[in-house]
Parts: sequence; structure tokens; C-alpha cells
Amino acid sequence: MLDRPVIRVALAVGLAVSCFSVAGCSGDPSRLRTAISTRPEAPEDVVREVEPWSDPSVERRQITSAGLKRDYVLSVPKGARQRERLPLILVFHGYREDAQRMREHTQLDKADAVVAFMDGVDNAWAPAPYATTTGQQDLTFVDDVVSQLEEEFSIDRARVFAAGFSNGGGFAAFVGCQRPQEFTGVATVAGAFYQRVSEGCSQIPMKHIDFHGTADPVISYNGGERHETVYDSTHDMLVEAAVRNHCAREEEIRLSDTVVQATWDDCDAALEHYRIEGGSHVWPGGTADTSASVSSGFATRAVLRFFGVGVS
Repeated sequence: MLDRPVIRVALAVGLAVSCFSVAGCSGDPSRLRTAISTRPEAPEDVVREVEPWSDPSVERRQITSAGLKRDYVLSVPKGARQRERLPLILVFHGYREDAQRMREHTQLDKADAVVAFMDGVDNAWAPAPYATTTGQQDLTFVDDVVSQLEEEFSIDRARVFAAGFSNGGGFAAFVGCQRPQEFTGVATVAGAFYQRVSEGCSQIPMKHIDFHGTADPVISYNGGERHETVYDSTHDMLVEAAVRNHCAREEEIRLSDTVVQATWDDCDAALEHYRIEGGSHVWPGGTADTSASVSSGFATRAVLRFFGVGVS
């Protein structure tokens, strides 16, 4: 049998070992309680200041591109500087028009997107026969504006689009041909598809929506010649687009007495056309369209729906 003094020594040694392992040998009882506590620490309250969304705005800008002073009108939606992955639409006016008039006629600045209404030198776009710039100069202008806006805003590279009317429609198609990896889709309205537009066109599929009136007195639906230069018919342009997009077959639906919608099946990139029966040389449903053949805002709504862009 062990003597009681020996037992007392053994107990003291055991307690000392326990003290070392649990509380680091401190004689402070509070440290012991802290060491063996299993309660989680209370979360720290952090108040972060949320930046208010910026207001929608419209402004005219100038940029030097390919040695030329170039202008455009920029429209941005609410919160453009705080939001991420915004779509971008570049819009091109018709011959002898300008960016501001195109903005007024189309009202594409209602899009929930960054929208740049571009100004052509001498109110024209290459590669039309009357343009004073080359195709490369105008493409460089497009590249420079896209780069500038990507640096300033969070742009979704999978949602960059080009839209144009008449001469600008032909140039939008030209952009789609020459920049197939930078642009997702194009919209052409009463497009002037001079034969140089499709020269050297990439065969990478490109989303394309088109509108044209059958009574257009400027750019005939059936093709023709202007400024001593041949331009393609709407039918020929659509055949080329269907081949490029690897489409299987065309289907037509009459939406009204004046509008026929054509769509193509099994395409690698969507293709859509609106034939406006008796339609003139206008943006259908735009502020300059007095024909009443379509509802107000018709083409703009269809373009934004096709692009997958909402209205702000």
C-alpha cells in the first residue's frame, strides 16, 4: 500500500501535466476557461458603403482613330458604372444622316445596354462607293470605340452587336463579316449590300436579323444599281447568310397583312428576316415611319429581342 504523502505527490504531478496541456501552465483560471471553451466567437459587424447607381446618360464623344478625329454619341443605362457584364451595341446611320438622327429615329438608347451611335466621315460608311474612308479606317474606328468602352465599363464580350440602317446596314453586315470573333450578331434595316460588303467575308456563323420593305424606292428589295455600283437583292443576301450559318430550311409566317417573318431552322447562328409589304426606306416603326404598316417601335423591339437585350 502507498503512503498518503506519495499519493498526494502523484495527484499534484497529474494536475500539473493537465495544466500544461490545456492552459499553457498559467495560474490564471480565466485562461483555463478560455482554452477549453467551445462557444464560437461572435461575428464582427462590418458596414460596407454601397455606391449608388449612376443615372442613365447621353453624351457626345470624340476619339482619334487611324489619324482621324471621329465622333460618336454614347448612351448608357442606369447603373452602368456599377453593373457587370453589360451588352454593347454599335449603331450606324444611313448615308447623309448622322448619329444623333439615328438615335432619334430608332430609340435604341432605350436598350438596357451601352449603346454607341457612330458618326461616319462625311456622313457615310465604307465600303459604299461614295464613302471617303476606307473599309479599314472605319473598322479601326469600330475597334477603337469598343476598346475604349471595354476599359470604362464592364462589357460582356459574348454580347457585342452591330446595327445599321441603309448604308449603315451594309456597314453593320461588313463588320459582321470582318469581325466575326469580336461581334455576336448584326441587325440590318433596308441595308445597302453593295457587292464589296461581302468580299472576303468570314465563314464563321453570325447571328443576323434583317428588315426590308418591298416598296423601298432607295435600296430596292430586288437589288439593283446605285452610284454606278451593283447591290445585292435581299433574297441573295439572305441565301449567303443561310449558307454561312449552316441553316437547313426557311419557314415563313405571316404576322399581319403587311409583315411576313422568315426564319431558318437548324442554324449554327440564328437568321431572321422581316418583309414589310409595301414598306418604304425607313426604320420600321421608328419615329420617321409614317406608313402605319407596323406598330410603333416594331423593328427596335424585334432587334433587342433577337439580341437578348432588355429595355431600361
